[in-house]
Amino acid sequence: MAAATCVLRVEGLDCPVEAGVLRTALSDLSGVENLEFDYDRSRMRVDFQPGSTSPLAIQARITTRTGMRAVLLDETTEQTEIRTDSRSLHRLIATLVSGSSLAAGLILQQLSGTEVFQRACFAVAIAAGGVELLPRALSGLRRFRLDIYLLMLLAVAGAIGLRLWDEAATVAFLFGLSERLEAWGARRAQAAVRSLLALTPDLSEIIDETGETRIVPAKSVQVGARVLVRPGARIPVDGMIVAGHSHIDEKAITGESVPVSRGPGDQVFAGTINDDGIIEITADRTLENSSVSRMLDLVRAAQLRRAPVQRRIERFAAYYTPLVILLAIILALAWPPIEWWMSGEAGSIHWLAGASRALVVLVIACPCALVISTPIAVACGLAAAARHGVLIKGGDALEELGRLRVLAFDKTGTLTRGEPDVVEVVPAETGQDDGLLRIAAALGDRGGHILGRAIARYARGRQLSLPRVECYRAVPGMGATGTIESVEYHIGSHRFLDENGLCPNESDFHTRLSAAERSVGTSVALSNANGPLGWIRLADSPRGEAVGVIAELESLGVRTVMLTGDNASTAAAIARQLGIADQRAGLLPEDKSAALAEIDAHHGAAGMVGDGVNDAPALASARLSIALGGAHNAPAIEAADIVLLSDELTTLPWLVRLSRATLGRIRQNIALALGIKLGVLALAALGIAGMWMAIASDLGASLIVTANALRLLYTSKT
Repeated sequence: MAAATCVLRVEGLDCPVEAGVLRTALSDLSGVENLEFDYDRSRMRVDFQPGSTSPLAIQARITTRTGMRAVLLDETTEQTEIRTDSRSLHRLIATLVSGSSLAAGLILQQLSGTEVFQRACFAVAIAAGGVELLPRALSGLRRFRLDIYLLMLLAVAGAIGLRLWDEAATVAFLFGLSERLEAWGARRAQAAVRSLLALTPDLSEIIDETGETRIVPAKSVQVGARVLVRPGARIPVDGMIVAGHSHIDEKAITGESVPVSRGPGDQVFAGTINDDGIIEITADRTLENSSVSRMLDLVRAAQLRRAPVQRRIERFAAYYTPLVILLAIILALAWPPIEWWMSGEAGSIHWLAGASRALVVLVIACPCALVISTPIAVACGLAAAARHGVLIKGGDALEELGRLRVLAFDKTGTLTRGEPDVVEVVPAETGQDDGLLRIAAALGDRGGHILGRAIARYARGRQLSLPRVECYRAVPGMGATGTIESVEYHIGSHRFLDENGLCPNESDFHTRLSAAERSVGTSVALSNANGPLGWIRLADSPRGEAVGVIAELESLGVRTVMLTGDNASTAAAIARQLGIADQRAGLLPEDKSAALAEIDAHHGAAGMVGDGVNDAPALASARLSIALGGAHNAPAIEAADIVLLSDELTTLPWLVRLSRATLGRIRQNIALALGIKLGVLALAALGIAGMWMAIASDLGASLIVTANALRLLYTSKT
């Protein structure tokens, strides 16, 4: 039976901590297969087997096991657009009330005010700051889960038990404040992704059957509709220009900073800006299925996929919290007798001092900063990439990219332009260049083969007129024949001429053409009944930016390799032009997969860069696959791990630097979170650090790792 899906809005779901609680709650519910979380909208998507469980059972399990309220959503209704602004506002108000009450209590304490009023202020601060603390901690305790909520509850309850009302209130307030800051950091990263949705206009101007225009909601425009886009307006749907010329600013989709010229027959995308001309387009996708909508869905899905380092941190935190509680208990029970014995003084053992020190340890050890150190950095890295026209399908792909040692490139269409150009015209008789070109271009233009079109384009560039072709007949895989001015001509491969008896093996022309075929590119021969007339050699040329990109990747320590099905001489010539030392030629698609595996085994982690459609086996088998031109190539968006929406290689070095910067931020955050905690923990064990220092270290660590991660959002390509 196929899996079904339900979507729930879960109150309180705004960071990975709550996601971990929900995973645990549903881990033993039969039929639940996969969970995905959207912290921005407090939603959880559940894939389940209908025969084993149901959405209502899932909803009930969440409520009973976690204490969090879950509401089932129907994604076909307006209910899916519910936002959590009011809930966030209520939490913010509670935190402000807690802080104000704490401040009032401390002021009364300094003024030696009535103790009853002091405690009342502190009690309000505790209740408002820890409004979510008690139900979540008790829920975790019922499941025998020792999480950060239980740590904080023990610290607050212990401080109250020791009559340290001010410290209990401070812990509750700063815990609530750190929760708000953590949620703000996550929403800040998500806002960069949500801005993609804001690219599309709400309204569209369509042309009806009578030729009149009318304004309709952009989401109601159907495939085939004719849309008018005026200068300065955003294009509302993906489509093809059928009338008009303009420059289109595609920066929001492809990352290309310079507006590009577009005219009839060119593809345009929803969310891009029409600069200077009136254009009419025919919609080929609805807004829901547009490139920008798919980008948004894929980036959101990517942020739900945990990076390997994040999974390791979560496993570490699962053992970390129980060990901290055990350490606090040992400290509370063992340290007072040791201190009494070391002092050599008579009298009772100071158990309260040991309990106070244990509370400090509990506050210091709260792993909030450690838990958020990775996901917020990954979210910011993914959002920064999306801002520059790059889709990265998850933290695992982002992490893998930073560790690559080799990038293997497909040649045609990736390192080269993918369009052959004429590089040599060799007539059988000297001085017959133009005549050879006119006949070959006329036949090539009639057939539409990529080589024929290139010859026709070259001939027109030389201002040559093309004669009329009659009785044209294509021979698939070989060439074509046609009659021009009552003479029948054959154009095609050397083999095509041989099979038609037009190029005897003993002839000088046969020897010269065979030698030309060993040169770079492809040779197309032309003949008539009297014999060969000559040949035209065509070759693909490297992209203009490819040389610089290869050099920059090599400077970053990323080895480059070219994989191609072309002959050895062509591959070697292109590799020399690009500065690539390692190239493998004559490879079939399955050979490229084997070559990639060999490179990965002998030279380190290897990724593959291609067009997302060709060489599918190699891209599928690669440790990491990167596709170019995804905005124009829908299959690439679905197939590759990373998609460069523009057709430019220049993004690759920046992307490698972004990935490494993200990994660097993660390592820095982990080191900061653990370093601060361990340092203050050591001071607390020695009795030097008190509750205030513990609270400052906890809040400070959370602030530092959040700010450090948010820096990734401003990573520039220059």
